[in-house]
Amino acid sequence: MALNKPITLKSIFYTAVSLVWIFGLSAIGHIVMVLIEKYNPAIKYDFAWGCAIVGLVVLYLTRFFSSDGWQSFIGCLAGLSVWFAWEYSLMYGASRLGVTYTWNGSYPEYRMMTWTYMMFVMVFTYLLFQESVRCNFIFFLRRTFRLMRGPVATGKVYNYGPRTFFEYIMVTWCFYILLMLAYDEELLGVYSWFTYLLFFTSFSVFFYLTYKLLGYDRFGANLRYAIPTVTILWNDVEILAKWGMLKEPWVHINWPIMSVIIGGFAISTWLIVRDLRKRKLGMIETHDIT
Repeated sequence: MALNKPITLKSIFYTAVSLVWIFGLSAIGHIVMVLIEKYNPAIKYDFAWGCAIVGLVVLYLTRFFSSDGWQSFIGCLAGLSVWFAWEYSLMYGASRLGVTYTWNGSYPEYRMMTWTYMMFVMVFTYLLFQESVRCNFIFFLRRTFRLMRGPVATGKVYNYGPRTFFEYIMVTWCFYILLMLAYDEELLGVYSWFTYLLFFTSFSVFFYLTYKLLGYDRFGANLRYAIPTVTILWNDVEILAKWGMLKEPWVHINWPIMSVIIGGFAISTWLIVRDLRKRKLGMIETHDIT
């Protein structure tokens, strides 16, 4: 973990690029799904199968990279690919079961995802007691509730690819469930105190995590830490759109804004790849957040 490290121009650069790249990755994922649904919905389930296969193959390839930067970079891409398949599987299930939109515009697949919360709790409980998991939030829970009998996590991590892959999926899954529960009018509601609390908490925590992220000055840890940082900010994007205060460019096909997002993603991808290619021998960090 990066503790008590000074903030430098180098760490600011790595943080900014990582945040832009992860944000762009999520935004482009939305853009692709909207464009498929709008222009060629017949291919969406074939596309989902393709994403699942490609994601798992790409994840396997991380074992051939010694650099934690490459492992994390590829793990993010694999996580997004499999997340595509997960969303489309819920979309298919919603279609089969006749699940429709709610009045506040929640898509059927997300309404289905709401009720996977107990599955998420079971997976999270396993992670909570799994000694090799190094998530900072899980560390906090272990220390607070004295859950572990021995050392919480020791030894070198030889492949961060699967960890990053799983982190991307778990973090995205967690906050979608949280948002859908908040939007449900029978439980809380779009304009409930909980949704307002979630909005302001997410906004505050984003800046705290960004500050912590500035303690890392190389791709790898930066990319992994940027996943929860950006996803927490994404809560506010979703809530503002739900309140009608923001029009999501990927939903309304706003090409000027989408072009900026795609351009930022392309530039950040180039910067990351260029940096990783310069590191002939990538040294895997022994201390990390996930």
